[in-house]
Amino acid sequence: MPTGVAGLDELISGGIPRGRIVLVLGGPGTGKTILGSQFLYNGISEYGENGVFVSLDESKSHFYSEMLKFGWNFKKAEEEGKFLFIDATRLSRVAILKEKMMKEETSSLRGKQLQIDRLIEELQEKIQQIGAQRVTLDTLASLFYRFLDPIERRTASVELIESLSDINVTTVVTTELSYLGLERNLMDEEFLVHGVIMMQTLFSGGTTTRALQVEKMRGANVNPNLVPYTIDKNGIEIFPAMSVFREK
Repeated sequence: MPTGVAGLDELISGGIPRGRIVLVLGGPGTGKTILGSQFLYNGISEYGENGVFVSLDESKSHFYSEMLKFGWNFKKAEEEGKFLFIDATRLSRVAILKEKMMKEETSSLRGKQLQIDRLIEELQEKIQQIGAQRVTLDTLASLFYRFLDPIERRTASVELIESLSDINVTTVVTTELSYLGLERNLMDEEFLVHGVIMMQTLFSGGTTTRALQVEKMRGANVNPNLVPYTIDKNGIEIFPAMSVFREK
């Protein structure tokens, strides 16, 4: 499945293997949401493949206004029956704070798990409603604030990712990269998905460089080099023939 993101498909042998789940890791401001949205909009506008965006972090109106800056009219796509937005911000940090103030019982493990189950059911319904082939979930990091216990967190991740695999759509899932560096510890989620793309901002000599690396992509030959990318009015453009590290 071609992503349509300039330069990315060249790194992964033409696109993401269909039905697979790809985790996009990155720090704040690296463009994770933009990449996931670009993958969806290109599917709609260039490849005739409908999409669903699951947001655990922002409202529909904010998402629509932000994406219009790149010329991506998701509102129009929704009106044409090609796109649907799922507002899952009830699982976010703000929702948790409200629960504590109201002393709601959804903070219990059972309550939290029920909300995950409902999200999966809603996603399945939306996919069937428009025959979606592409899904973006943004961001898994927000979900983890509800599961502070590592075991609960892993259980929720496994269930969510396995459910996405069972639905058999091609999915991009974003999350925060907790630690930058070559010696970082791998996150549990990286072992559960089929592909991992890392996005980061490197600082050297007073300048910054955006860098992307495909760490794995099952079912595809990949270029594992750390390559530069830019974000402009058209979205993300990756330069697969260039290297971040200059040769001496």
